[in-house]
Amino acid sequence: MPPPAASRRRTVARIAGAFFALATAIVVGELGVSVATSGEASLLIGPLDERSLLTGSMLIAFAALCVGLWSVDAPRWMLVLKIIGIVLAAGAGALAAFLVMLSIEVKVTPLLQGDCDTGYVVVERSFLMGSSGTVYRQDGFVATSVARTSGNNAYQPFAMGGYAVAEADGTLSVSYAINQPNAGSNPLDTYAASFSVPVLEDRTPHCGYEAQREPIRSPSPPVTSAPVPMTAAAVDDQMTELVTASLDASSGTAVDASGAPIDAAALPIRSVSCAESPGTRRELQLDFRTDDNTRSVADILTVWDRAGYEQDRAMQEDIRYSEGRPVERMSVRDTSSIDGLIHLTVSSICIVE
Repeated sequence: MPPPAASRRRTVARIAGAFFALATAIVVGELGVSVATSGEASLLIGPLDERSLLTGSMLIAFAALCVGLWSVDAPRWMLVLKIIGIVLAAGAGALAAFLVMLSIEVKVTPLLQGDCDTGYVVVERSFLMGSSGTVYRQDGFVATSVARTSGNNAYQPFAMGGYAVAEADGTLSVSYAINQPNAGSNPLDTYAASFSVPVLEDRTPHCGYEAQREPIRSPSPPVTSAPVPMTAAAVDDQMTELVTASLDASSGTAVDASGAPIDAAALPIRSVSCAESPGTRRELQLDFRTDDNTRSVADILTVWDRAGYEQDRAMQEDIRYSEGRPVERMSVRDTSSIDGLIHLTVSSICIVE
């Protein structure tokens, strides 16, 4: 019967061997997928992408090898080789641990259209003052790279909800921010980059997701210059921009009650008196329909959520509002069961010119 110490060393060696085999299998599987697809696809398991899987598996493999070598009895004439092997395994494990530290800040975010997934995911990681991302089409554990993204100042737009998705002619057009917006600014102004991917027709979307709201940071240092008086023209420009983004996010092409496509830039904006203070308020009213009114309303609300507006609801009416923006309020009501239309009203703060 072997001594207890020798038995324990064998047990430790077997456990280390099992971990080494598992880590090696993951590395071989990852490399196999990459070679079979000429580098276009890789494994994506939960929050672990190709880089995380490879570096993590390397760390486990070298740590297991180091422990295994330490646990195995060796003849006296092989002690030098055993020590060299342990030192090399420990050094390689330290390098793998460093690579793991560089890969640990990774976020995997499903790409959403409204509250439904699109079959794509975005893997983002930050390093120093920048960030980069890869857009994948995911099929089980295998993910195919279809686009690349980037951000400034370690900002991860998809993890923070700083993007908008519009569908047209079987294509998803994705616009995203590369800088984190400041309080008081319009986040839509920062959507400075974009990419397009095809709609995945051979799948059923899963809905009910809630995208993370865009965190709006306070500007630093504070602006000390005198505020510029707000004009009707400036308000109209911001109102048109938000309405355009809302219509672009709708399902298919938005048309009016007569079936004519809507040009947001040509929509009339009228002035109405402010009941509670001097001046006038700019207001836009629009009645329209889309290919899917229910989904379009959800997508429109998401656009305003990501623009930093607060949520409210009245009877059969969803509301988005802000106390500090030129475009103060938006209300949308879906009356598809009555007239097949969506009724959208956008109004500004009171303007005194």
